[in-house]
Formats: sequence, C-alpha cells, structure tokens
Amino acid sequence: MRWREALFAPTGVALIGASDEPESVRSRPLRFLRQHGFHGRIYSVNPKRTTVGGEKAFPNLDALPEPVDHAYILVGADAAIDAVAACAHHHIPVATVLADGFAEAGAEGERRQQRLLDAARGRTRIVGPNSLGVVDVATGMALTANAAFAIDHLRRGRVAVISQSGSVLGALLSRGESHHLGFSKLISVGNEADLGVGELGLALVEDKATDAILLFLETLRRADDIRRFAHAAFAAGKPVIAYKLGRSEAGRQVSASHTGAMVGSGEAADAFLADCGIVRVDNFEALLEIPPLLKGHRPANRQLRVGVVTTTGGGAAMAVDRMGVLGVTIAPPTRPTLARLAKRGIHVKPGRIADLTLAGARYETVRGALEVLGQAPEFDSVVAVIGSSASLRPDTTVRPIIEAARKHPLAVALIPEAPAALAMLGEAGIAAFRTPEACADALKAFAHWRKPRSIKSVPPNPKAERALKGAPSGWLELGQSLDLVATLGVPVARSVRLLPGDTKPPRLRYPVAVKALSSSVLHKTEASGFILAIASPSALRTATTALLKRLPKAARRDGVLVQEMTRSLCEVLVGYRRDPEVGPVVVLGMGGILAELRHDFAVRPAPIDNATARAMIDEVVGLAIVRGFRARPKGDMTALVSAVVRLSRLAGLAQVAEAEINPLMIRETGVVAVDSRVRLAD
Repeated sequence: MRWREALFAPTGVALIGASDEPESVRSRPLRFLRQHGFHGRIYSVNPKRTTVGGEKAFPNLDALPEPVDHAYILVGADAAIDAVAACAHHHIPVATVLADGFAEAGAEGERRQQRLLDAARGRTRIVGPNSLGVVDVATGMALTANAAFAIDHLRRGRVAVISQSGSVLGALLSRGESHHLGFSKLISVGNEADLGVGELGLALVEDKATDAILLFLETLRRADDIRRFAHAAFAAGKPVIAYKLGRSEAGRQVSASHTGAMVGSGEAADAFLADCGIVRVDNFEALLEIPPLLKGHRPANRQLRVGVVTTTGGGAAMAVDRMGVLGVTIAPPTRPTLARLAKRGIHVKPGRIADLTLAGARYETVRGALEVLGQAPEFDSVVAVIGSSASLRPDTTVRPIIEAARKHPLAVALIPEAPAALAMLGEAGIAAFRTPEACADALKAFAHWRKPRSIKSVPPNPKAERALKGAPSGWLELGQSLDLVATLGVPVARSVRLLPGDTKPPRLRYPVAVKALSSSVLHKTEASGFILAIASPSALRTATTALLKRLPKAARRDGVLVQEMTRSLCEVLVGYRRDPEVGPVVVLGMGGILAELRHDFAVRPAPIDNATARAMIDEVVGLAIVRGFRARPKGDMTALVSAVVRLSRLAGLAQVAEAEINPLMIRETGVVAVDSRVRLAD
C-alpha cells in the first residue's frame, strides 16, 4: 500500500504506547476511532498491559496477528525513535509521531529529530513529530489525540485542513460545527520532519472528497514543495487558503540593509503565497468562512468590483467602511441597474450601496434585488448585509439569498448573532460571515488572489561568478558591490577608486561625489561617509582628505570611491534577499535614507520576468510621480523594469545572501545605480 492510502485509508492501525487511563492523552486515539465508526483493524501496542480500553493489547509489533498500514506512536521522544525503527522493520508505510522534544527543542532536539528520520530507513513516511494526528471524516478514521474530537458526530464536508498547530484543528472543528460546515480530512503536521505541507497538500489535491484546502501556518518549510502543491491545486480547481502567523514586528529579521528592514519573513511569506496562487486571510474566522466564496471561481486578475445590498444601513456602513480600509472597491449600482430594480418594484436611492431599508426585508424584495445585482455587469461579487431579520425571520431574508445565488460570487455578512441563518447558509454552500470584519477580509483576499506564477531557473552568469570568486563571506565593499551590479547588466555611475596617498585626479566629469569604500561603512549617512557636489580636482583633494580623517582607522585603508553625479527624476531602491523561509525575493520601493520608513514597496519571489516587474512598479504608490502623474516628466519605466529583472537574477548565485541598489536613479532615458551593498553567505 502506498503511503497516501495508508495515511487516510488504512486497513489496520497500530497504537504504539496506547494507554488505559481515561484522562491520558494516549487513551484518546482508540476511543475516538471506536466512537466515530472506523471499520479497520485497531491494535493497541503496550508491553506493560494485556488490555487497553477493554480490548486485547500486544507487547510489540512482532506480536500482531497481521500487518498494519499506519502506526500512531504515542510514546516519549527517545522511545519514539525505537518505535519508528520497528515500523520500518515491518514495512509500515506511515507512522504519525505525537511526541515533542525534537527540532522545536533546540540543537539537541534537532539531532534527535535526525535520528528519528534515520530510523525510518526510507521505508516508513513520518507525520510529525509533535503531531496531534490525522483524521478522515468519511471513514471515521479519527487517528488523533486532540480532545475536540470527543464530540458525538463528525460533520462531513468537502474542505480539508493542514495545520502546523494540532490544537487549531480542534478550534476549526468546533467553529465549523457552529456554522454547519464540515470537513473531509484534517492533518496536524507538527515539525514536518518528513512529510510536510507540500507533499500532504498534493495528496489532498488527488482526493476526490476534497474541494478546497485550508492551511494554518506558523512558518514555511520546503517552499518548493508548497509551490508544486499550490500549482497542482490551482490546476485542479481546488482553492488553497492560508492563515499564517508572523506579520508582527517581533517576527522581522534583523538586518543591516534597508531591504532587510523593509522585508521581513512576514512580507516575504505574503509575496510567496500570493505568487503561488494561495489566498491569504488575516482573520481567523475568514479562514473557515471563505471557501464557498472561492469555489468554482478563478482570480479576476484586475480590480475586483463589489456590489453591496442591505436591509440595514448601519450594518452595511460597518462592512463597507472595513472593506474600504482594506482597499476593496465598492462599486455603486449604475443607472441601468437601478432601472431594472425599479421594474421589479424595488426603489433604491442612487449611492454606494443598494439599501432596501428595513421595509425591504421581505422575501420578494431581497430575492429580486440579488437577482438583478447578480447579473449586473458592474459587479464581480455581491455582498448581502443582513440585519435583525437574519435572526428573527431568516426565511424572509436568508431563503431568498440561497435561491438567488447564481452567477457571481456571493457573500453574506450577518450583523446580529444568527445561528439559524448561519446554519441555513452553510448547508447551502454560501459564504456566510459572522462579522463584517471577516467578510471584508475575505473579499480583500479574493480581490488579491492571483494565478500562480511559474519560477524559471536562472541561466549561468560567468561575469558575476568571476566577480565573486574568492570573495569572503560578509559585506562587500562599495566598489565590489557596484562591480557585481554591473555584471548583471544594470547601468552604474562612472567611478574611480582612490587609495590613501593617491594624488593624480581621476578623469571624471564634474561635479563628483566621494564615498567611503569600506564594507564596515554600510550606512554612509549615519557615518558621514560621503561628500557630494565636488566641483573641481582641487576641491576633490580637500574633500578626500576630510572624508578619510573622519572615517574609522580600519576603514581608511580601503580608500574612497569617486563617482560622477547624475540628475534624476526619482530615486528608488531595488533589493534582493534570500529569505530563510521562502528563498530568494526581490523588492522595489522608494529609495533614499528613509526607504524603510515609507513602507511603500512591492515584493516578489525571485527571479521575475518583465510582466511581474511592471506589476511591482504599479504597486509602489510613490512611483506615480514618474509614471506620468499630471504634467510631470515620465521616467524610463522600461529601463526600471530591466534593472529589477536583472537584480532578481541573483537568485542564480547561491552565495549572495542579500543585495541592494539604493538609490537607483530614474531618468527620462535610462536608469543609473549610484550606491549598492552586497552580503555573501557564510
């Protein structure tokens, strides 16, 4: 049996370390399997007991009367390694490991986790360690230690869950029950020592019982596997929705460059997930509620236009206000749409929303309004915001919503607490949101949904490889950084190096700037490491002497870089970094010394193509001044596209950990790099 079948549909399971103590976590899997109707064979393995849960127990795997397909290992960390070895010896396809104390526990735990993998000998695939188990709702295969599965009945649905937090499975299970939403499969991946989100996701793509896949992520491991899974899911028409932790300032990587300060792992993860076609929500409720909104639809690949119909003006204002904050476009009904409403006897005042008022909270009115708006060409999606009638008279407002849901994605925001309405909408497969905040978050996520982009490999760059040959790890000095940028094909300002004691003036066009070369002077503004607008050779000698005097002694030995100054329309930052979670990313933002304070930038996994670079340019608000804003002169956007694409090709140079051009000067014709920094990996 393949591991995928053994994972979800084993014919026999072994519970290694199963306990008879009712309050013990190790007693739950047997109880849950029996309770939820698993029909496969179940064997408890415990050398200290002859029975577990009133059933015969076996001292070891050798004593089992027949082979099993899936083992749930419930013993401690060190004993779990021996148990995995025994599973490999018996060619058991899958073992799920409950124990903690592995990679999450530091260096010793990492070594223990490697021993766990070694024990599998390539014969047994491992879920976990630190996994609360695997559940297939259809077969009652509740192979889990999560206490939430003590509920009487598991509701079947067509949404699967992969979670890096085992406890979150229980939270989704209980919240789903309140919405009358069920699941197909639920998996707690734990540390992902072996089977991870990517491989497990691919298994769910092949699962005929699953239409959508939810991810609860604390980190991203094996990003390439996740990308393959996301592409396969998109091709199969199965939306993938993620809720990921790690957007706070506390999660940001410490870095000496502007790029590192601007783009932490949270921003890089955002860019990666979007690039893979994975929908990311910020609201935990929205993770559960959004799947029906996406089912059967594809990304709009343009600004999503949302129409709002309501029976409660105040409630609709709450929803519209939150959508506006999140950048969702609320489109008003056009005159022809208002006329079609009027023909049905529905009179709505022109405005941002179609307000039926409390008097319109009637079956015929709500259904007629939704049918008209659902067919209106000015809307990509329609949101129905329902007030107190949702809880007091759901038949008058909820039933017509169910019957009218047709062509466009339809969402329902319920302002009161309305469990009966939620249940009706959930059973009908309509996206119903308990709060306007969750509804707005879901629509924003839908609006930002993109088709997954394929990442192509970077061809070799012999010039860049020669430029880096023999270079030590750490930050390169300024001249070396600019040389590397030039090998990528990005234009660089004409420059000449001067060592202490050099007296011959460089043959450059004045005015010039003089800058510290040393790799120890990364932020030249803070270190007073440059002098600008030097008009003559004599002034250059004076400036060079003054600059060297104020540099630290170690930095003086490297000398200075004299560079021709250039005029520009705008300064931008083009950065690159190899993120520890998602790999290479490229960033474009407004340049200068305040780059990270503006928080106006676009990020994509690297490398990118011209179309992706143009999309990044459109995202940076500050670049409007050179994209043709009013009567201002236009910058050379074609040259900027080329520079961003070329820097992204650093993804083909594994030794480059971080790089940045800041500023890159945008001119009416061409672009010029005048400062750069590059850090090589250890």
